[in-house]
Amino acid sequence: MRRLAPVPLVFALLLGACSSGAASEQGSFLAAKVSGPLPPLSGTTLGGGSLVPAAYRGHVVVVNFWNPECPPCRKEAPELKTAWQRLSPLGVRFIGVMVAGMHWPDDQSGARAYVREFGLRYPVVVDKGAAIALAARVPGIPETIVADASGQMRYRVLGALKPGELTALITGLSMSS
Repeated sequence: MRRLAPVPLVFALLLGACSSGAASEQGSFLAAKVSGPLPPLSGTTLGGGSLVPAAYRGHVVVVNFWNPECPPCRKEAPELKTAWQRLSPLGVRFIGVMVAGMHWPDDQSGARAYVREFGLRYPVVVDKGAAIALAARVPGIPETIVADASGQMRYRVLGALKPGELTALITGLSMSS
């Protein structure tokens, strides 16, 4: 995992906030419980459109921070597709954030190829200068944040997602307000 910025306080908070974890179908995992509002996510998407907060307001939201040159990001991409297929019919919104900055290249053609390769069908915002990642206090990628339907962050997974992890985290969250 590559660090975005020196934020040791975030690491301390993540380590201190870790729960004992929950069992997934493939073993166990640890996810940090977090709180606070999800920063507004908006911007130009890889497809040339735009994302605005109204597109996900009132829904459980999964936000995945990645870059096409990140090997652990590539490793978790099939799990994101599987989770999206399972959870989007329930009203869960997925948003990808391609981090471009803080040592990660702005390779939008590579990102579009990555999205095609893994069959990702949710919006991906281009995060030039890593502004969204910094606002969300993302210390490195891949990272996934789960927010409830009221817009409050509930979980942060630092590193590649494991099979079944998102489904386990989202179970019990209010799916819509």
